[in-house]
Amino acid sequence: MSSLSYKVHTVETVKSTNSTIKALAKEGAPEGYVLAASSQTNGRGRLNRVFFSPKGTGLYVSILLRPECRLAPYALTCMSAVALAETVNSFGIDCGIKWVNDLYVRNKKTAGILVESALNQDGSFMYAVVGIGVNLFPPEGGFPASIKDKAAALFDGSADEEVRKLFLRRLLLRFKRYYEQLPEITFFDAYRDRLIGIGSRVLVSEPDGMRYGKSVGIDRDFQLLVRFDDGSETALDRGDVTLM
Repeated sequence: MSSLSYKVHTVETVKSTNSTIKALAKEGAPEGYVLAASSQTNGRGRLNRVFFSPKGTGLYVSILLRPECRLAPYALTCMSAVALAETVNSFGIDCGIKWVNDLYVRNKKTAGILVESALNQDGSFMYAVVGIGVNLFPPEGGFPASIKDKAAALFDGSADEEVRKLFLRRLLLRFKRYYEQLPEITFFDAYRDRLIGIGSRVLVSEPDGMRYGKSVGIDRDFQLLVRFDDGSETALDRGDVTLM
């Protein structure tokens, strides 16, 4: 992969960093365009869920890519998760990754990743947008009741703009290193070793219903390997997985 050069734009508030970057991508914006916001009014997560994005306490960033190689569906998501986890580790904080795109600290979700892409007719990338949302500091008044038992911030205390800037710099450096090594997947072991819940009982929500089983690992395409209670096994490339 060719060298990745960033052009970073920062804003206070945006509807959605991913939606904004996708619109720019369709207009021909170059690879490496980065939009970082301190809040979103319509932040989105995987499976079209709302991503809580209050002003001043988090980092919400999207990166425009135009990959020159074909990749497994979850490769960019898992690459981003490793870069994000290493950034968190650089602040002396332990974390784990819940398949496929969530970062957990102290058993609570602290960050999420949403990768959206458009392909040409031959299957090559037209563009890809990597969106990352991180709860850096606890919001004033705490997290909403709907997520207060599930969400956590990385740092205690009030928001610190210098920490936010440092976090973004460290994240972009780690992201760049892995991206420039593609299509070689140099981050597979780092992703696998950080996965939480392997060997645990899981509830899998699929389009045709929900099934219980056990998470047994991932394959080289980052699909989750699950052994269901009826003895069948599958490699999940979609669906929602709840750790029991």
